[in-house]
Amino acid sequence: MRNQPQQTAALRRERAPGSMAAFTIAADTPLIDARQIFADEGVLVIKQALPAAVCRETHDYLTTALSDMAALFARHRIAADAPDAGAQVARLLEQPAAVPPEDRHVLLGHFPLPVRLSEALWRIPLALAAQPLLYALLGATKLFVHMPPTARFVLAGNVKAAVPAHQDVTYNKHLGPFCVVWVPLVEIDRACGGMAVYPRTQGRGELFCGDAVAPADGWIPGVTVAGLDRVELYPLAPGDVVVMRNETVHESMPNVSARMRLSVDFRFFGDNSRSSKHYLDLAERRVVAPAA
Repeated sequence: MRNQPQQTAALRRERAPGSMAAFTIAADTPLIDARQIFADEGVLVIKQALPAAVCRETHDYLTTALSDMAALFARHRIAADAPDAGAQVARLLEQPAAVPPEDRHVLLGHFPLPVRLSEALWRIPLALAAQPLLYALLGATKLFVHMPPTARFVLAGNVKAAVPAHQDVTYNKHLGPFCVVWVPLVEIDRACGGMAVYPRTQGRGELFCGDAVAPADGWIPGVTVAGLDRVELYPLAPGDVVVMRNETVHESMPNVSARMRLSVDFRFFGDNSRSSKHYLDLAERRVVAPAA
């Protein structure tokens, strides 16, 4: 990132609060400005931060994995590529007894664990670790990624796969300070959905105070967002990256389009943090097991 603080500071003054423009930056934005926006807003959208080839290879890997899951969809008489695939899933999930828990988890949009453990999903974090931004945002000299990452597909018309408003800190008690990196692998518009964020919600501590047991759909109940500004993140394209603090409130949006949504997200932390579970050491390119 080039050191152009005066130019970028002027651009930042023109940003509209309450819109995605308030925290959207170019990949060559000076680090000092990126850090300040991230500190203020708790979220950054970095345009074209990833090489096209890395996004394409990751997209193709997950698309192939989805094809390999055809037997699961066929077992429940669902055509994954149908325009009403999401509606088919919604009707099926209204009958909990008819769907084994492991199938329900996948039908809600989660790729199976073996898919997420593949080194094919290392391409994105390795590409980001070759850039200075995440080191600067985390104040770290080394980067690590919680394993496994989260890879999700949201079928066309699927409104059941929307994650309620939450902070990632609630789902990741084993981690010290970290940031969330969400990477869309398809074009994101309002119909396809994606994510909505609540800027400036970092630094408030954990807001969730209800029952920690996830309900039948796999999500912890949403936190209260009354009075908070909500910003829907679109348009986004493959190559764009969303980075959030671990306390930033966000939620996924339903996919009401006729297209499938594909994305992957990672929890990055630095050598100034900790983890009690498996993580990927990006410098050494190896998975580290937790200490006994």
